[in-house]
Amino acid sequence: MLDLGCGNGALSYDIAKKVAKVEVLGIDLNSKNIAVAHEKYSHQNINYVVGDVLADGNFPINHFDVVILSNVLEHLPDRLIFLSKMWDKVNSKRMLIRAPLFERDWRVPLKKELGVEWRLDLSYETEYTIESWAQEIEKVGLTVTRQEVRWSEIWEDVIKVDS
Repeated sequence: MLDLGCGNGALSYDIAKKVAKVEVLGIDLNSKNIAVAHEKYSHQNINYVVGDVLADGNFPINHFDVVILSNVLEHLPDRLIFLSKMWDKVNSKRMLIRAPLFERDWRVPLKKELGVEWRLDLSYETEYTIESWAQEIEKVGLTVTRQEVRWSEIWEDVIKVDS
């Protein structure tokens, strides 16, 4: 399993603890996040590394059964390019994605309508609606096999559409 944008490693750790015989690779761009992951969420079945899955020439090109992108996509400017290249590079069977919804807080749509800065997190490049999310997933050639909205977030299980 690849936890891409693993942050402090909490999710990687939960998976390693709960799923027998899983090997998790947690990758994050931020070295401070990886330091916290090593310190707080270390586990024999997890390897944490600092890196960029697309830019690093030394990224281990493997087959991952599952890739997790938990609260990652909303931070990326070129999400469609990222998803396409990442999928090809990691050769995954499926991807689990979690992203916050635009309507998760009443202030977000109101502020946008008023023409003021509306993002609650200024590191976000986008705030998804169900419709904009579906359009992005379709444009990349992915198929949603399961979708839930929980706590104002989209949770999806996606697979690659066969060409």
